[in-house]
Amino acid sequence: MSQEVDAVITQEQSQKKEAGMPPSGFGKKAVKGLLTFVEGNYEDLLAEVQSGKHPTVEAAIEYELSQLKKALEKLHINPEGDLVERP
Repeated sequence: MSQEVDAVITQEQSQKKEAGMPPSGFGKKAVKGLLTFVEGNYEDLLAEVQSGKHPTVEAAIEYELSQLKKALEKLHINPEGDLVERP
């Protein structure tokens, strides 16, 4: 998996250079961590669908989106950069 992530990062960097885009400010380690996190979430979601927790892939995605919306309503990043509950 690590080689695949490295390849995606390298491809993305090449595309940004070709497009004249400035660096995003995210290092390779941060991007790799995010991609690993997303991969784990997709694996878990697939397992939930296969186990019957959700009747369809669409239902699973809708459920996950509703969970994200709930979290975003309750949480925010304060001026110090910490994830905290909204007052």
